[in-house]
Amino acid sequence: AQMLYGLIHARFILTSRGMAAMLDKYRGQVFGTCPLIQCEEWNGSVLPIGVSDRLRVSGAKVYCPHCREMYFPKSSRLQCLDGAYFGT
Repeated sequence: AQMLYGLIHARFILTSRGMAAMLDKYRGQVFGTCPLIQCEEWNGSVLPIGVSDRLRVSGAKVYCPHCREMYFPKSSRLQCLDGAYFGT
């Protein structure tokens, strides 16, 4: 059931409603902030991302659009999610 929900989520965030919801979460720093000091001035928010669209390849990571780097998430909730649920 969790796998099916995750795959539905991956499709939902590609819709206009899904992107608007992700933008709100991004602005609210729901997914955390970039660990680099230089990104704090800019905003520092990160977005969840997967390194593969295939299930069970890799867990979710977070991406900072300012420094364009991927990091392991600080959130234990994100650490246990499959990266395919967020897309590449």
